[in-house]
Amino acid sequence: MYEIPKIAVSIVLHLSNDESIPGSVWITEDLLSVNGTPLLEDFLNEEDDSFFSFRSDAGAFRLINKDHIIFIETEQDDTEVKSTTPFAPSTMVAHFANAQTLYGVVYPTLAEETRVSDFLNQPLQFLVLYRQEKKIVFNRDLVVYANAN
Repeated sequence: MYEIPKIAVSIVLHLSNDESIPGSVWITEDLLSVNGTPLLEDFLNEEDDSFFSFRSDAGAFRLINKDHIIFIETEQDDTEVKSTTPFAPSTMVAHFANAQTLYGVVYPTLAEETRVSDFLNQPLQFLVLYRQEKKIVFNRDLVVYANAN
């Protein structure tokens, strides 16, 4: 039997029902950065399925509906993105439909994304910001409004 190699990625899911669940998702090796960092945002944006497998730290397996993810905390830091972007980061505060707020820094990778409005208007559902140097993947579709500096 043929199996596709996958890497477990530790995360904390923050869902639209205000539930926060620590656990793991599995990402294929083709979704790694040049430095070997799992690209959770690519996994969420490229996968056509509405649900993905998740194993909570308590041991329960769940199928998570992507549309109900507010944001996902990762253990990844901003070292790689700092070294690869030639543009200055911008601060942003995202206010979500369930009254949660997320503050962080966004690193533009293209000249067309140097304003926060350009960053948020990308045609991707899941985008990345960094809070206290840790990578957060958030659901752009659930942002009601954002403040930018």
